[in-house]
Amino acid sequence: MYSLVKHNGLRHILERELLPFVIALVIAQVYFKWGSFALELVGFIATWLVLGFVVERLLRATGR
Repeated sequence: MYSLVKHNGLRHILERELLPFVIALVIAQVYFKWGSFALELVGFIATWLVLGFVVERLLRATGR
């Protein structure tokens, strides 16, 4: 994580990942009730990854 922030800068990471992070967190809190912290964490991270990918593609398509 440190190298990611050092390489890209905190502002860049927040601009790109904050919205997918918040949406994934809400989805995980509302829908993921699997009874295991590890499974819910993996589900949250997978959801964040997919949403981050979608946001990145949308930003590239709009030229941002």
